[in-house]
Amino acid sequence: FCKGIEVVFEAIPSSVVQIFALILAEERKLGALLSILVSAATIAFTSTMINYDWDTSPEKRGKDNSFYGFVPDKSLPRAICFMSMMALSFSHVLLLTFSCAILATMRTSWLLYFLGVDMGLFFLYKIARRDFFYWANFRGIVRLVGSLLLRFCTKILVNFTMLIQMRHPQEVGGLPFLISILYSVVGSFGSVHLYANHYDGGNSKIDENTLYLVVGSLFAMWFISILTFASVIKRKYLHTFYDTVTASTYNRDWYLRLREDQDKSHLLLKHPDIYSRWGDQHVMPWTLNNWERWEEEKPIWFTDSWIEHVPNEYIPYDWRVKYKKTKGRVDNPKKRRGSVGVTELLVGEEER
Repeated sequence: FCKGIEVVFEAIPSSVVQIFALILAEERKLGALLSILVSAATIAFTSTMINYDWDTSPEKRGKDNSFYGFVPDKSLPRAICFMSMMALSFSHVLLLTFSCAILATMRTSWLLYFLGVDMGLFFLYKIARRDFFYWANFRGIVRLVGSLLLRFCTKILVNFTMLIQMRHPQEVGGLPFLISILYSVVGSFGSVHLYANHYDGGNSKIDENTLYLVVGSLFAMWFISILTFASVIKRKYLHTFYDTVTASTYNRDWYLRLREDQDKSHLLLKHPDIYSRWGDQHVMPWTLNNWERWEEEKPIWFTDSWIEHVPNEYIPYDWRVKYKKTKGRVDNPKKRRGSVGVTELLVGEEER
């Protein structure tokens, strides 16, 4: 997470500024070009290490092998996969930062349009799919602001670094990930066309053929890298790069694959939106049928804090009445579940 923040707010802006200065310079020195290449290589290496470490993590593969595990198991294919990710990210970083610098050289508004259209379409897609709110356990206004900020940052990471792990349904998603990288690549050629036909920079203007040579070379590297990457990864993970699965659907499928009560409890605590989206169908039978046993066995995860996050209707009526009268299972008298109303206490609750 810290590496991602550093890339978004430091490495990417500095790379764009460096290229911007190089384009405007009357005398372009080799040292400035090398500095840009080193910056892009640093971003690419950081992105590749995140991709590699997350995907090969035994913990992540153990928890969800439907998403993590595309890196091959054998040493040679694994090395080729790593190098192709590195080359892919490197070329993608240079393509998009170069595009942004060129557009900023002509008109700042063009740069804002270029980035804004992509970002706007992404947010519209998320809202239309009812997938805007971030998976973290936020509440109230913090949930809205936090979701907006985190969605923005993850989208920037995808745009400028092609961070493959952000294709996760809980992050950007497969199809938006694919659209974003294609939009960035096409935009790089569009920016060169605008520069060649609408920019009058005098003697400092870069030759059109030189620009197309640079962008074309980077695109060739990008295209060869993505073909190599697709050919060496495990085939069953290819669909994750263009899937339309939302975070809610992903969480549901994840929940249904779990067998241990402790694993289910942790997932529900981390993703409380599960209750509201499809909890009545899958979660409610689990809690109502097992609550009595949990109260007797007192498993380590069955804590006051966990119970506080469970909606009232997911707790058996008798236990809700008990929590109401005893002010819950906690010692703090200020913590009191408002789970049973006066009418329910007097006349009971209708059977489901």
